[in-house]
Amino acid sequence: MDVQGAEADVIAGGMQTVSNTRFIYTEYSDRELYEGQLSLRAILDLLPSFEVAAHYPRDVEGDVLLKNTRF
Repeated sequence: MDVQGAEADVIAGGMQTVSNTRFIYTEYSDRELYEGQLSLRAILDLLPSFEVAAHYPRDVEGDVLLKNTRF
């Protein structure tokens, strides 16, 4: 998921699909690069059944693979 600050919109709009998804791979940044962009912590707060499976950091940003713990 690389949605330039629309992570909350994608998650909110796709909750039924997300609940049936085993993995989500997303870009994140803990420094706001785009208006409305979520930190990794904020993404995880919106996805309580997901945990970090792999982390690919680059300074204050990076990519992360999230795993749905319900599967």
